[in-house]
Amino acid sequence: MIRRAVVDDVAAVTSVVITAGMFGTEDEAFLKELFGDYFDAKEVEGHAFVVDVDLSGVRGMAYYQPEAAADRIWNLTMIAVRPDQQGRGIGRALMTYVENALREGGQRLLVVETSATTQYARTREFYAQQGYDEEAQVRDYWSDGDV
Repeated sequence: MIRRAVVDDVAAVTSVVITAGMFGTEDEAFLKELFGDYFDAKEVEGHAFVVDVDLSGVRGMAYYQPEAAADRIWNLTMIAVRPDQQGRGIGRALMTYVENALREGGQRLLVVETSATTQYARTREFYAQQGYDEEAQVRDYWSDGDV
């Protein structure tokens, strides 16, 4: 079941993001701050944070936000699925949820950014399977040396 995230989900979501390999354990404080900011103010600014849950707990998450100074453009800031749950359609369900929510809200474009490094090869493949086209590559975007 996909629902809006609540404060009590932050620890589980942080674990999902780290175990999925999006961030390292050294980023745990940053992630908790990011998700905490959502509940403190970002939700009011239009950001959206959803989780996929079942009886085992949080299986996946998606965070998306409006692009500042752009007409109805949104950014998929983060999506992750617990490694033991990958390949079961959870990521696709989260993407469909996000896309439908934006479509129903009259939004016009969802931008998905990811790294071109080897670490994110499966991520790029996932987006291609969902029908997303690569529009550009910006060298050194996330950090120096990121292709």
